[in-house]
Amino acid sequence: MTTYTNPFTGQTVSPSQVGYINLSISTNTNLYWPVNGTASPNVAANIIEVTATVGSLNLIMPAAAQVSVGQAVIIRNVGSNTFTVTNNGGATLLSVASGVAYYLYLTDDSTVNGAWSSVTFGAGTSSANAATLAGYGLTAIGSTLNQSYSVTSYYTSLTLTDTARAQFAIWQGGAGTLTLPSASSVGANWFAMFRNNGNGILNITPVGTDTIDGNASTQLQITESFVIVSNGSGWNTFGYGQATQFAFTQLSIVVTGGTLTETASQASNLIQEFTGTLTSNQIVIVPPTVQLYTVTNNTLGSFSFTVKTSAIGAAVVNVPQGTSLLLICDGTNVYNAASGSSSSITSLTLGNGSLSTPSLKFTGDANTGLYLPASSNLSVVVANALAATFSSTGLAVPNGIGGGSF
Repeated sequence: MTTYTNPFTGQTVSPSQVGYINLSISTNTNLYWPVNGTASPNVAANIIEVTATVGSLNLIMPAAAQVSVGQAVIIRNVGSNTFTVTNNGGATLLSVASGVAYYLYLTDDSTVNGAWSSVTFGAGTSSANAATLAGYGLTAIGSTLNQSYSVTSYYTSLTLTDTARAQFAIWQGGAGTLTLPSASSVGANWFAMFRNNGNGILNITPVGTDTIDGNASTQLQITESFVIVSNGSGWNTFGYGQATQFAFTQLSIVVTGGTLTETASQASNLIQEFTGTLTSNQIVIVPPTVQLYTVTNNTLGSFSFTVKTSAIGAAVVNVPQGTSLLLICDGTNVYNAASGSSSSITSLTLGNGSLSTPSLKFTGDANTGLYLPASSNLSVVVANALAATFSSTGLAVPNGIGGGSF
């Protein structure tokens, strides 16, 4: 019987490599390694001359995992039609124009598709290999580079890297956060697209001192989307698709006093929360447009907090600390939405309050009012100081009674 054992060494004799074949292909064609002993004539020989009888055909390389790295072939197009060489999974490796030859060699055989590199031998004028040039956001189709968005789904919060360039990131989880890379590290013109397909708010957060449209972060409600672009020191967005089911967005700003003029992007948030320790009176100027705002003043420090437009002499609203007000802007004036209403109630329950923040206070003086210092006690506060306390034992006036006789 026929054996394949070397009589001198006792080792198995490997099949010889096929040196040359001439292929004429009219359909997408798979190649096979000669070492597999296949009966197919379409073997990956050392030199393969190919004639494609029609355009747009694929020549498919064998499984990379079946041979060692360094395995190489020369593929030359001796026909008139351009054809494409792909890996075993169908991804483009080469686009071979008429008269051009490539030296194609294997650099990684750990997967079926493997990793390949090539050298252009060419004929006449050489041309670049589009598949080699394709980076993030690009894909090779034939001999040209074409725009491509890589669709990636996310389910848990994480920080993106520069490799997310041109990525279409789809959020599929509950409430979570995707943190952007540093704008300075990825440079100007880095961009990505985001869509919230999950079931909770998606926070998009920059790092360091970077901002998004001037804001510390931004939110995407369910079904909302936008494109974000780096300017090298921060982020700007466009193409914002707003959800019709969840129309409200929240803005959170840290303030320390002085005047803050909101940008159009900031003012588009109907729910606004302000925090921070004030060192002076705080003025927030909203754009001269018709808008409805819910403003929460969670700042610290004994200073006023005023919301207004830039119009001189227009109505303004003071928002006491620790309170939320519904405000209406008519394009010129800012009004407390509840200030003009009248109604009656059978009972009203307030928080206990304190000397610094009375439970019952006034728009014109947030430091004067009533609070509950202890059970069955009611105290009067004037300028954040105790003026009087009512209890079951009577009235206590710490500073005495002036202006009359008793």
